[in-house]
Amino acid sequence: MTPAKGQVMFRTQGVELVSQLLQGAFPNYEQLIPQNYQTRAVFDLPTLLRATRTAAIFARDGNNIIRIQMEPDANGGTPGKAIISSRSEEVGDNQGEVDAESLEGGESKIAFNSRYLQEVLSVLERGQVALETTTPSSPGVFKPIDSDDYIHVVMPMFVQW
Repeated sequence: MTPAKGQVMFRTQGVELVSQLLQGAFPNYEQLIPQNYQTRAVFDLPTLLRATRTAAIFARDGNNIIRIQMEPDANGGTPGKAIISSRSEEVGDNQGEVDAESLEGGESKIAFNSRYLQEVLSVLERGQVALETTTPSSPGVFKPIDSDDYIHVVMPMFVQW
């Protein structure tokens, strides 16, 4: 270890690893995480992942954009649903519906890059996931229902609805 240079070296049989401390302040990531939301929907994760994977096939030719429109049930029979859609000039349009386990707030629209959306949903693997949104231009927050230790923020894509 050389504290003056901010370096450390690990040596094992056949491998040497050197790491250097970077100078500077770590960004304040907490200011990027929205502290409140206007709409919060809870979904069954495998069902939501399946719908986004289908939409991603169509989104490949359309700038990888997947639109999510959350709608409360006007009749009060179910909590509500999410309409997941994507577009391709060559293949056509895709639209699927995923029932929400619960939905708080009003109607909400947001669009994500399909790769980022599938990445977060694939990492969570199972159970239920909450999607919290404020506006179409504010980050979407994904949280697993069974854990407070994980939060994933996804920046939205700007689209015409």
